[in-house]
Amino acid sequence: MDPAREPLAGGGLQRRPAAAARAGGPPQDQPPRGQRAIHADVDPQPRPWPWMQKVAILAIVVLGCLQFLPATHFRDPNDPHRNWIPMDRSRNPTDSSNVVGSVDVFSWISCLDLRTLVVLTNSTLSSSSDPQNVSFHFLIPEGGNDKSPYYKLKVVLPDSDLTVTSQRQIKDKLNVATPEGNFLWSFHKELSPLLIAKSQLSKKRYLYISADSIVKGKIEDLGRMDLGTYAIAATEDCSKRFGDLVSMDVLSAIQRAAPKSLVSKEPYDMDACLLDFDVLLVEPRKLEKNLVESIKWWAGVVNVANPKDHIRLAIALALYDKYLKLPLIWKRADANADILNYDGPNKVCSEDGRQQEQSSYGDNWKQYLHQKSEAILNA
Repeated sequence: MDPAREPLAGGGLQRRPAAAARAGGPPQDQPPRGQRAIHADVDPQPRPWPWMQKVAILAIVVLGCLQFLPATHFRDPNDPHRNWIPMDRSRNPTDSSNVVGSVDVFSWISCLDLRTLVVLTNSTLSSSSDPQNVSFHFLIPEGGNDKSPYYKLKVVLPDSDLTVTSQRQIKDKLNVATPEGNFLWSFHKELSPLLIAKSQLSKKRYLYISADSIVKGKIEDLGRMDLGTYAIAATEDCSKRFGDLVSMDVLSAIQRAAPKSLVSKEPYDMDACLLDFDVLLVEPRKLEKNLVESIKWWAGVVNVANPKDHIRLAIALALYDKYLKLPLIWKRADANADILNYDGPNKVCSEDGRQQEQSSYGDNWKQYLHQKSEAILNA
């Protein structure tokens, strides 16, 4: 048969293409030698190489593990360009979240007087260079109604970022049925700056300022201060020192016999000052887990006649060499300081709960409280 012709289905012959005929190759509708023809309506889809699935799984696992590597850069939320900033590894990594962000101010008030809270807020915001990033959290007596004070404050301070919380919520979270919770609540006035962290009301850095204060300095300079390895920064009250309240021979004997985790490694200095809890900067994540236990232990082994001095000494002994001393300018005073004592009229509560009006002794407060506002607060 002529190689240039091929049979037809009806019996005849048709001429093959000359190139194919000369090469003796297969017809055009057949695949080249070594390859198999694929018929979409009959043959299954080609299977991928088995090792490709293992490579894909391995890539997913590797990418997932990368998420656990420490961060190397961060972005400042106040930066409009959202540029990436390298982290400084020489600093404690827990401080990275405190380089930027808002300043949270907490204040505990034992005898509710909204005038002092308004003066504290207005003075702080008027002195700040970054007032939009300052927030206030007021803790009012547990028997009070936190809704009415909140609405009054928002009428007088419409643009401020503030919350009002009943102290009852903190008491409930402390679980006063436990020895630690009962101890904390027994001295809640003196330990109020630490109750905020222990009750988990705040898990990030906060600044505690006594409610009867007038802030003249830039609060962001204080709130964003570098704490280094410390959990607390505080001013000192040197009106009374260790040697004024306890025998140093007794203190040395207690230190030698006490559990090492509850006492200082260094000898106590008789001229050491007490802590001033009117202004306190706290980093909750750095607080020692046994801090409350240490304060409670010291309160049980030292004996001071004045109950207030007793707990203040216990706090100072538990925090000896464990806090950063704030500059003296941040110590609250009547003049020449970045935080002044509130000098306006205020309410004073007696032990039986009755309130008495105490008259003012200065004029600083008038800069931050308008008469119309005072009428709204007293309504």
